Amino acid sequence: MLTRRAFAALTAGSGLISLMGLFGCHDRGSSGELEGSRIRAVRYTSGGGMTGGGDSTELRRNKDGSVTLTTRSKEWHNSRETGMDYVVDASAFDRFAEIANEYDLRGASKRKMSEYQALDAPTSHLSYDLMTEDGDWDLDASFTISSEQELTERDRDGWRAVTTALAELAQASVGVPYLEPILLTVSVSGYQYRFYLNDSTAAHDLAARCPLEGELEDGAPNEKVLRLDEAIDVNNAPLATGVAGTLAYFEPETSLVVIHTDEEPRDGLYELGFVEYEHDIEYLSEMRIGQAYLWCNVADE
Repeated sequence: MLTRRAFAALTAGSGLISLMGLFGCHDRGSSGELEGSRIRAVRYTSGGGMTGGGDSTELRRNKDGSVTLTTRSKEWHNSRETGMDYVVDASAFDRFAEIANEYDLRGASKRKMSEYQALDAPTSHLSYDLMTEDGDWDLDASFTISSEQELTERDRDGWRAVTTALAELAQASVGVPYLEPILLTVSVSGYQYRFYLNDSTAAHDLAARCPLEGELEDGAPNEKVLRLDEAIDVNNAPLATGVAGTLAYFEPETSLVVIHTDEEPRDGLYELGFVEYEHDIEYLSEMRIGQAYLWCNVADE
């Protein structure tokens, strides 16, 4: 299923490739036949526009030598991203090198931008990230083609050949489903602290109420506390173990609890999630008391 995906889905480095490709700023090192062993990634993105959702498919060579194919789809800007992850053979890059050579996709990347571009219309991009012989990122040889360029019919045939090959590769592989985690951000005194929520009813209940605001207070010696106006449904929520970095809900006091130092578990304390990065645990004890704002990366239903 192809929907729309914002161009922001590209990584910062890939975005730089795209901008340079669109303006024809990297001709050096781009002559000659492209070899599959020189391709670091092939990426297709589609989307943007009014919905902010979209699709991406990426074939990538990883640092550990493995090759992965990932597909992602987002229906609208505040929905959960879904997709599949596949492990494939590196020989898959040979096919994409053949297509690039057959249709001269590097030449297509130099086409000028069209004068007719609808404001906030969905756009698509096709990118080839290339490597030097030493395995470093070759910015000069990498290229991107945009649907906003004045492409020839041959260019479009090559584009379709790439997207078809990506789809066929996915169909021939066994994938693992992906569902974007729900990420809760707590902002207080100008600092932000982020927690991945678990899949419990209580966590989904909390996400559905966001955005929220309230007063963050010092609780027990190992905790920061924010009291809620209404109780959370803890029907299938796991009991909190008291490990530092845990975001929990304390039922007797209808409050959210950030555990910044290991403590003993106790009745009525339920786990909702855990801090995004473990190295951030040491900063949780420094959370300042005061007005706090909570929001999620997705609108949970």
